[in-house]
Amino acid sequence: MNTIVLFLQKPLLWIHHNPKIRKFFKTLDRIIITINKNIAVFGLGLGVFITALNVCVRYIAGFYPDIGSLTWAEEVARYCFLWSVFFGAAYGFRKGVHISVMMVIEKLPPFLAKICVIFSHLLTSVFLGFMFYASLMVIVLNYELGYMSEALHNVPLWVFLLCLPLAFLGATYRSVEKIYETSWMSAERIAKNTKEEMLHDSVIKD
Repeated sequence: MNTIVLFLQKPLLWIHHNPKIRKFFKTLDRIIITINKNIAVFGLGLGVFITALNVCVRYIAGFYPDIGSLTWAEEVARYCFLWSVFFGAAYGFRKGVHISVMMVIEKLPPFLAKICVIFSHLLTSVFLGFMFYASLMVIVLNYELGYMSEALHNVPLWVFLLCLPLAFLGATYRSVEKIYETSWMSAERIAKNTKEEMLHDSVIKD
């Protein structure tokens, strides 16, 4: 059994200690963080701006009916918030700010706590991977059926829905990354490190 474990560890050890590969994943990490944060912030800001603008236009239209309202604003703002929420959620997996219950983990022996945390991340990765596949199928279906936006009639609906597979792919990557990080962490540090990470990332910003 030990021989099998050592055999399986060899490629992982090589990856873990290879500086070029670690540099690659570190660069990839920065890119994904930048994309997630910028889209989340930009989507939220743009959605708020469009909503506020539409409210002002409707108010003015009460005095000047010929102006009307921005017919496209509600739908576009909705999709802006959608992009912001999903990419913000994907970023949340990196920061460890999603709701989790630490009470059980803290009561378990270190070895069992590590197994439970890894198993939890594994289940999360499987779920997120499935959601990536399902959302990709939604994109393909909308593309094949030729559905168009209700307000912006010249824009295909699948363009707005691209946030689903992209965000779920990013979240899946982050969840798998957590499995990797936890695997190399000592069992005694699991519960303490998870709690410290949650507290630190709730206050400290990149």
